[in-house]
Amino acid sequence: MIVGQISSAQEAKEMEFIVKVSVVGRRAKALALKAKKEEEK
Repeated sequence: MIVGQISSAQEAKEMEFIVKVSVVGRRAKALALKAKKEEEK
């Protein structure tokens, strides 16, 4: 969780990018774990 104030449009864009990368990373991790479990079967 990120707490604070965004003081500029540039900072808002940077925060949006960080959040999107984080979401993509979590999804990739979940898919990798699912694939690993299926591979072990």
